Amino acid sequence: MLVTVVTITRTRPELLARALRSVQEQKIHAPFEHIVVLDDCDASYRSLREGGPLPANVRWILVGRGPRDVSGPGRSSRLRNMAVRISEAPWIAFLDDDNTWEPDHLDSLLECAARTGHRAVHSHLRMLNRDGTPYLEQRDPWARDPEEGRAEYARMRAKGVVRPGTCVRRDRLDPLDVPEPVISVDTGEWLLARELLLEVPFTDDFDAADEARLIGEDDKLAMSLRERREPVSCTGRPTLHYHLGGYSNDFTRPFDATFSWQD
Repeated sequence: MLVTVVTITRTRPELLARALRSVQEQKIHAPFEHIVVLDDCDASYRSLREGGPLPANVRWILVGRGPRDVSGPGRSSRLRNMAVRISEAPWIAFLDDDNTWEPDHLDSLLECAARTGHRAVHSHLRMLNRDGTPYLEQRDPWARDPEEGRAEYARMRAKGVVRPGTCVRRDRLDPLDVPEPVISVDTGEWLLARELLLEVPFTDDFDAADEARLIGEDDKLAMSLRERREPVSCTGRPTLHYHLGGYSNDFTRPFDATFSWQD
């Protein structure tokens, strides 16, 4: 296998089915596998099986929970790291169960990695509402306070990350010497060498300061890569479809009854 795609899921079989289709529709000229980590939700697997045959290149990993295990960025990090260790492919990509990719997402990332020789490459994204319509509000969706959200959108507009009238977000990782840097690459945008992820695994330690700033595992990974000056390239193409409504941007309802930012 050249690429392993990792998806973590919990009790959302209808979204997982959409993510599975998106991975299987990849127009990639190389063998790949899809590791689906079922976070204490074997019912999701049974539900999908009832819908018909499942793809042969999917590996299903059921992980149970102890009495103190909770949902959150810490557990997500540990499950991602586990999948990286299980994989034997030289390249790893991540697709959350509520997101999808353009059919040439993986192929364009592999081309970028081959052209640059970099171990860390990423795409851009299209930000969508939960119903799939473009998110066009001029407000950062990860800010709890509307005024802070508008201010952050203005900052990202000045940096060239967002632009009014389009849902495309041009994420990037600015070098250490850039003032007021952009440090924003979603997990689903990355293609990373497995050896790099073994050197720089996802951080699973989160505290009250991280919760207040809504710092997730993808943010900490980007910070770690930036701090070690890892060369990073971007395809410049918005091949990730990022659907709003996850724990980092939906403040109207609990993401999961067990959710906790801090373990």
